[in-house]
Amino acid sequence: MYRVLLIDDQPIFRDIIRAMLDKVGGFEVVAERPDGTQALVSYEEVLPDAVIMDVQMPLMNGFEAVGNILEFDSQVVIILTSMKQDVEYERLAREAGAAAFYPKRHLDVEVVRELVEQRHRQALAA
Repeated sequence: MYRVLLIDDQPIFRDIIRAMLDKVGGFEVVAERPDGTQALVSYEEVLPDAVIMDVQMPLMNGFEAVGNILEFDSQVVIILTSMKQDVEYERLAREAGAAAFYPKRHLDVEVVRELVEQRHRQALAA
């Protein structure tokens, strides 16, 4: 079972992603937080396999939060998402170190599974 941390300022989005993860199985949402400032503290508390995080949040955006988390654990899979489908966001997500960026309406939990499994294979091979 893969452990997931959800970070988004919109509770409805967190509910939707949680339902999607529950439906496909193999995932456990271990924590939910409303903004990027809580991302690192929450990460350290729950040590998830993946973080699904919004880009646009109050206090600290997703791009900044990615850097904070990756300083603590460079192996975690972080997927950034947004209501906007923006090529600039894709570029900024890559530069920040996120594993992927997906517009919210295109987020596929099977992709989350593939990214986590790929990261686990890489860790075992190292």
